[in-house]
Amino acid sequence: MENRFCAFLRGINVKGTSMKMDDLKAAFASMGFANIKTILASGNVIFDSEKELSQEELKLFIEKELSSYFQYDAHVFLRKTKEIEVILRDIDAYPAPKDCHQYALICDSKESFTELKELFDSIAHEPMEQFFVVSSNAFWIVPKGSTLSSEFGSKVLVKKQYKSSLTSRNRNTMEKIYNAMNNPKKN
Repeated sequence: MENRFCAFLRGINVKGTSMKMDDLKAAFASMGFANIKTILASGNVIFDSEKELSQEELKLFIEKELSSYFQYDAHVFLRKTKEIEVILRDIDAYPAPKDCHQYALICDSKESFTELKELFDSIAHEPMEQFFVVSSNAFWIVPKGSTLSSEFGSKVLVKKQYKSSLTSRNRNTMEKIYNAMNNPKKN
């Protein structure tokens, strides 16, 4: 399944950028992809690609096409099935305390993890809030109900400064995506 990807779109169905998942599937079909499936309404698109492009070239192609199709500034992060598997393995090494959410921060620049860690260490935290880097992934644990109100969440998830460099998904969403990627025929 080397040609199976999940495209994580940044900022879908929040703050005025809304799109229907059927329209998103149609956009991916118009790009020539197959076995397209959306997971939740937050911009997670699983698809197969036969294009002779590197993963970075594929990302740029999708961003350009989505920007044109939907008339917005698209930011996409691509991961293969094995990469999602590593994210889940790494996130499970640090279970979230009860009443906390566990997020994977999806970022294409490993240098950004250092910047995010420095930012996290420099600001006040909610009780039980944690940030850690494992392998080539970054994770954030935050009390339920504090995702956007925590100082870190408000600086990273809402600020335009990070719009093109990262997105986040909670652990449960990542598991749904992984299961769907491993069952391409099941809808």
